[in-house]
Amino acid sequence: MIRAIRAALAAVSIFALSQPAAAQDCCPKELVDAATKEGKLLLYSAVVLDNEQVMAKAFSERFPGVKVDIVRAPGGRLFTRIETEAAAGKLTADVVDLTDRMLAIRIKHLLADYAPPNAAKWDRTSMPLPNIWPRTLFVYAIAYNPALMAKPPAPTWKEFEDPKNKGKLGTILAGSGGSAWTLAMFQRKVLGEGTWKSMADLGPRLFESNGPMSSAVVRGEVHMATLLTATALSLKIQGAPIDVVYPKEGLPTAPGAAGVFKDAPNPNAARLFMNWSLSEEGQNAMVERLGGLSLLAGAKKPAGTPDDIKLWIPDNTEFDDLRDPWVKEWDAIFGYRK
Repeated sequence: MIRAIRAALAAVSIFALSQPAAAQDCCPKELVDAATKEGKLLLYSAVVLDNEQVMAKAFSERFPGVKVDIVRAPGGRLFTRIETEAAAGKLTADVVDLTDRMLAIRIKHLLADYAPPNAAKWDRTSMPLPNIWPRTLFVYAIAYNPALMAKPPAPTWKEFEDPKNKGKLGTILAGSGGSAWTLAMFQRKVLGEGTWKSMADLGPRLFESNGPMSSAVVRGEVHMATLLTATALSLKIQGAPIDVVYPKEGLPTAPGAAGVFKDAPNPNAARLFMNWSLSEEGQNAMVERLGGLSLLAGAKKPAGTPDDIKLWIPDNTEFDDLRDPWVKEWDAIFGYRK
């Protein structure tokens, strides 16, 4: 699996098709016309809101007749909202993108059969259902504020156990969503069982989501944070004082779980949005505008990304089975009370 992921990330994007031809491949005229007639879609997303707004703008620039409305919440809250609305017959969303693929399994009865035209080009080893897709890839690395540091952090997660960084760190709550849980699981399984305690002893500031944590890095409230690469690099692209280093031990990675709702009020707009988002054009827009990574063969990589980065994607069964007891332990070690 990792070999395939590395190959996907190492591939160089070549645009051999013209834009109209590419659109025909992902988004045929009849679909575009039907989506334009609907005129809008509603996206439920656990992705950082600023990032979703960037991609919604890119999509609407490409298809100006279709507006994207976004409801954003952390994965657990979003899942609860979806369940509640569905039970009451009031689910009006068209597309969902969760950071936790196990939560996606629990709403599989609400999802339509769906696959993009370029399905064969995707590495879907870690995806548990045929109708959810890694439109987004949530990858953790070390983000830091270069205005506050004489030199970049060393490319190792040991920076978060080094006493010199006490009081300067930020990290995300292990139970706040699928990507955060992936990070915590990586720390314990790969870095060692004592990692949580060593980190907690340095008194990191705890955040519920990556958006507020990235803002804290930019404002200098923390010098360094365990942050999603796309969240950090999208701010860097905008000129904010933030940058990323890629730890040599590996990068905790959570493939997103995006799908179309079975009873989507705007099914054509939903499929157009998913088709474009999963196309090479859409994935490259994500890379160029947000600094994201992709599991699509042929997609670009962010500028400056090392060729030898290691993505760590947890086993689906362990991801689900270990979550509740380990998050409870994490909360106790870090002194977090809900």
